[in-house]
This record gives sequence, C-alpha cells and structure tokens, in this order.
Amino acid sequence: MAVLSSRPGPLIVYVDDERGNRVVFEQSLNAEFNLLAVSNAGEALDAIERFEVAVVVSDMRMPSMSGEELLRIVKERHPQVIRMVVTAYADVDPILRAINEGLVARYIVKPWIRTELVQVLRWAIEAWRFSRDSAALHRRLLETERLAMLGSIAGMLVHDLKQPLMSLLVNVEHLRELASASPILRDALLQAPIPSAQRARLLELVDDLDPVTSDLRTSGLHLSELISGLRDLGRPRDPRMPVAATDPLPIVRHAMTVCQELAIPARASIGYEGPGELPRVRMPATELTQVLINVVANGAQAVAARGTPHGRVSIVARPDADMLEFQIRDDGVGMAPDVLSRVGTPFFTTRPDGTGLGLAQCQRLIGTAGGRLRIESERGIGTTVTIILPTAA
Repeated sequence: MAVLSSRPGPLIVYVDDERGNRVVFEQSLNAEFNLLAVSNAGEALDAIERFEVAVVVSDMRMPSMSGEELLRIVKERHPQVIRMVVTAYADVDPILRAINEGLVARYIVKPWIRTELVQVLRWAIEAWRFSRDSAALHRRLLETERLAMLGSIAGMLVHDLKQPLMSLLVNVEHLRELASASPILRDALLQAPIPSAQRARLLELVDDLDPVTSDLRTSGLHLSELISGLRDLGRPRDPRMPVAATDPLPIVRHAMTVCQELAIPARASIGYEGPGELPRVRMPATELTQVLINVVANGAQAVAARGTPHGRVSIVARPDADMLEFQIRDDGVGMAPDVLSRVGTPFFTTRPDGTGLGLAQCQRLIGTAGGRLRIESERGIGTTVTIILPTAA
C-alpha cells in the first residue's frame, strides 16, 4: 500500500498501474494537495474505506479492473466522492459512456499540464465540500460539469467530422446528377430485353433515386450546420444579425422520412395533418430540424415500445395569429406522472441507450426562439408534445 502524504487537507487518491505516472503525479502535486497514489483499483477501494477521501482520479486502462469499473463501484458505494479520469484522446467512447452514466465529474487529457490540473483538483475539493453542506447543490454542480464536459468533447470532434462530411456531400451531388438522368434511364429500361420482374425492380430503384438523393442531401446539410453550430458555440452571437425566417413544412416532411425507420418494426405510421402551406417561423432551419426530429423520433420509439401494430405518430400544424402550433401525438406507451415530471431534466432518460439531453436541448432551442414547449402524457394511452413558435413578419 502506498504511503499517505503528510500534507493536511482532503485526500485525493490517484490510481494508475504505471509507476512512472504515479511518481510524476506525486512529485508535481504533493506540495499542493494531500495525495495517495495507488497501483490498482483494489488499493483505491481499500483507501476509500479506511480514510475520508474527497477525490478519486483514475486511469481508464488498467489490468484486472478498468477505471470505468472502479468508478462505477465508487459511485454506488461512496456517491459523495468526486470521480475523475485521466485519459488519452483515443479513449473518447469510454469517456462519453462514463459521462452519460454520471460516473465522472471531470476528465483530464494526457499529457496533462500542471497548472490546469491544479485548478481542476481545487474545483473537485470544493465540490466535495459542497456535498457535505447540500446534496442538492452538489448534484446540480455535477450536472453542470457534465454538460460542460460534453461540450468540450464535442468541440474536440468537430474538426474530425468536417472532412468526411464534405466527402459525403460531394458524392451526394454526383448522385443528384444521376437522379436528374432518371427519365433517360427509365426509357432505356422500358426498351431493354430483360425479364419483366427485373425490369420492374430496376424501374422502382430508378424512381427512388430522386427522393432518396434529396433526403441524403438535406440530412448532410443539416449535419454540416450542426457541426458549424458546435464550432461556433463559444462565440458570442451578434444581436444585429437578422432573425431566421424558416419554412417549416419541408422540415416536417424531412423529419417524417428520417424517423419512419424507427416506426417500421411496429408497423406504425407517421403522418402530417395540416395546411399545404405554413407561415414561416422565427427559428433557424437547423434548430427546427433538431427539435422536430427529436420529438418525432421519441414518439416513434414510444409507439414501437408498445409492441402493438398499426400505431401512429401524427404531426398536427395549426397557424394562429402570430404563432404556429405543432402537436406531435403518439399512441405509444405513455409516461407515468413521476416520469413526466422529470422529462426535460438534463441526463434523465428512460432508455438504456439514451443520454437524457434530447428534450432538454429542444426546450433550450424553442425558448431561445421565443416559443413554448408543453408535454402531456398518460401511461398506456400516449403522449402529446405541443410546440408553439412565433411566426416571421
């Protein structure tokens, strides 16, 4: 077992199976903090049982028990301990999983910089002190940190996503050229000496070229705007910029197409009920797309979860004076009152693969646009999400 440092103050336990890393950590930080460096998860758990530990900082990749497993045990047995990981950029997947599950409050990227690490550890000790004064304040503080961490990871990935996306959009443009030639292809197929069944199948594929290519292009441009939005998150928005005026109907139809795949397993349908033309709304197209895809996808998943065939998700649009109201109704599983009361809280989710950020993001985007979001649900009956947006002058 490693020896405790003689410095007073809350104890920080550092876990790393590589001795060199432990020596560097101790020598760099011993003057600032009360440290205990250990070589494996078992020693870390033993230390938490024996001493009052404020912070656990763990490497992710260790033999016998990984950092992720260790942090999960610490969270279950000692939730007041602030949990952090030291990781490399290549470990993004386990870090995201750890953030989503609330296993970590912060992550530290190798090679770390001493001044930054000192600030992070000071923050962790203060957060631990908060936990002794107010459990609710402690929980809120950690939720805020999780959002900040997800933002920093998103920024890290933006650059890597942009290049393959540009390649995708270039190839979609080539597909659009092919789609524009579909009448010529159709005529050639009608005259070609091939079996009728093959001709029918080929004609079906040719007819699908144009709508499929259009959906691909719309999705690619939407993704490009999302990435640009992530890149610009840290930049202040110019208040002199004109407010976007977006035609919502093409976005409604795109959301229906994107989410239809989720309804297929339950043989459910997604439909639109409303006028053939809608007033433009004061919300950027990218953000409206995010909102509608999120809400319609939730409805389709709720219908599929019910397991009854021929369920339906309806998107109902009603213009009213200077507002446009959407109601997204589903006859899915619905929600109990205790679940409904927590919907929209960051990181709250009822799905194993969910992050709990979709509806929270929808609320933020709708509120920023000057709109309102309301959710009504009954267990076993279904859910109605009402979105009210200001129309553009």
